[in-house]
Amino acid sequence: MLLVGLSSAQPLAYQAATILGIQPKDSSSRVHKTTDAPPPSSEADYDITVKIGDKDYVGRYRHASDYIPSNWEVGKTVEGRVGRHKHRIYLKDLAGKEVAMPIVQRAPANASSK
Repeated sequence: MLLVGLSSAQPLAYQAATILGIQPKDSSSRVHKTTDAPPPSSEADYDITVKIGDKDYVGRYRHASDYIPSNWEVGKTVEGRVGRHKHRIYLKDLAGKEVAMPIVQRAPANASSK
């Protein structure tokens, strides 16, 4: 029993994650009506489409500036994984740091590109 508990605590293995697309999101859609509220933050949002295993995932990447890791380019392969509960994808940046993104869309591989 103890061995089963230890094996389930191990992090999920990384796989090859091919970047299929990087699309900036329009931040102006965050405010739907005129208010006295301050304008939305200047954070940049991107939809990052990646193929991991037999599925295509779209993750929402948000950064305080207009920065995207330099190793994330369309057509390139990086280390990635799907989270334990399948709500997030994780990609490694150039320094090997894990970057988490919520999954906003998923489809069988190649179905999203048709």
